[in-house]
Amino acid sequence: MRWLLWLVLVLLLPLPYFAIQAGRIPAVQLAMYAALVVPLNLRDFGLTPAVLGALFAVQTLAYGALLLWLSGFLARRVPPPRRAAALAGIAVALLLLAALPVYVAPLTAGPYPTHWLGLWP
Repeated sequence: MRWLLWLVLVLLLPLPYFAIQAGRIPAVQLAMYAALVVPLNLRDFGLTPAVLGALFAVQTLAYGALLLWLSGFLARRVPPPRRAAALAGIAVALLLLAALPVYVAPLTAGPYPTHWLGLWP
């Protein structure tokens, strides 16, 4: 249950991030930003790509670790017979949340709140 819950949280949970502009995006999109900026930093090293790459990478690793801890904590607290139902309930709740305009991604979706599919132009 721990790894499935972690995957659901990484894919759907809106998390605040801080870089050029602030927003709320899932950890998977933050990892995508880091994956785009770090190679640019290796090719054309400069202060701006270095700072952006560091910001995205540190936030991605921090959120990944925090969500892994949270999923393990929740998996240990839920009794084994109820784990599947708890995982399904959390996944359904996050899917319903993802359908609402709760994500703010100025770098890809503009300055206005959007739903999960709006994050991926």
